[in-house]
Amino acid sequence: MNREEKRALFSFLGIYLFSALIMMAIIAILYYSQEMNDTKKACKKDLQSTLLQVERDIRQACMGGYDYSFEPFEYKLNVGLFDIDKKLIASNLEFMDIDFNKTIDIKRNRVHMLKKFQGCIQGVSFIVAEDVAMTDRQKNLKLIISSVLLFSLLFVAFVGYLLSKILLKPQKKRIIELNKFIKDAMHEINTPVTALLMSVSQLKKKDIKEQKLLRNISISSKQIATIYNTLSSVSFSDLQKENIEEFDLKEEVVRSVTFFEEIAASKNIKIESKLLSLKIKMDRQDASSLINNLLSNAIKYSFANTTITIGIKDKIFYIKDEGIGIKDENKEEIVKRYTRASDIGGGFGIGLDIVNSICKKYDISLDIESKVGKGSLFTLDFSKIVL
Repeated sequence: MNREEKRALFSFLGIYLFSALIMMAIIAILYYSQEMNDTKKACKKDLQSTLLQVERDIRQACMGGYDYSFEPFEYKLNVGLFDIDKKLIASNLEFMDIDFNKTIDIKRNRVHMLKKFQGCIQGVSFIVAEDVAMTDRQKNLKLIISSVLLFSLLFVAFVGYLLSKILLKPQKKRIIELNKFIKDAMHEINTPVTALLMSVSQLKKKDIKEQKLLRNISISSKQIATIYNTLSSVSFSDLQKENIEEFDLKEEVVRSVTFFEEIAASKNIKIESKLLSLKIKMDRQDASSLINNLLSNAIKYSFANTTITIGIKDKIFYIKDEGIGIKDENKEEIVKRYTRASDIGGGFGIGLDIVNSICKKYDISLDIESKVGKGSLFTLDFSKIVL
């Protein structure tokens, strides 16, 4: 992973984790508030219940004519009994810092609730119930929420890391393909450029036949032009203005055959044409690109000393080569960008992608028949754009 990829990964994770932390913190605060409200209600209920139970026992003792005996274990919470002068009568309270002016007094480590009698019953004027568990529950709740928040953050970080890897994977693949494409482009352009330079150098020598050199220069120039047109179709397709017009497809095919004849001849490949007139309506540049890419591809992947047949018949354009062929399982993949039938013929793997894109644009049916080692037949049905 290079520096830019790491920077993108950490930026994504940082934003993802920060936003996730904010959301989890909000949820944790809301959950904590709700739980504390429920805990306080439960605590208040237990305190009131304890006070009522103590008061009932004291009143029953008074009505029964016997002395009330304080039994701490009978009550759910701690209890303290005080006389009218606020002096302690009996108690199992853990904290004696009682505020007799408050009905309920909440402090850091305990909660006191006060019950005051009107007068005095069996010497008791004040009952204090004490809950020391609420603070423990509060601490435990904070600990649980903090632990869950930490583990959730770790889990979210792990998921975020996996997501970022998944998101970066196609981009990384694209970069690898682009780097390969650039290398192939450099290699493809280098070959005719080298041939041109050598031919020019040899032209200066008196003992070299000029016609042969000029033919080499012509072929190399056409190869460069083909490469440029292919790259132009990919790079500037969005900027090109569409110009729909009526014309004869046969004219474009003848023009392309004439252009590629010298390149085909360099492999001793013969181009055989069987063309009937076919009036269509589309962008002439698209039609030219369609034919040029199919013909260029046929030359690249044809064996030497073979024949390429091009024809127009019954609204169908076809081109047949005697080359390496395409495996059945690769027929769908071969029309995708950067996919090549073989490394033998060179190229970028974008010619058939351009063909496929143009066919989809004009609703032209594209059919591929092929046998490995025997050759391929590309058939284009122009029925839907024929005049």
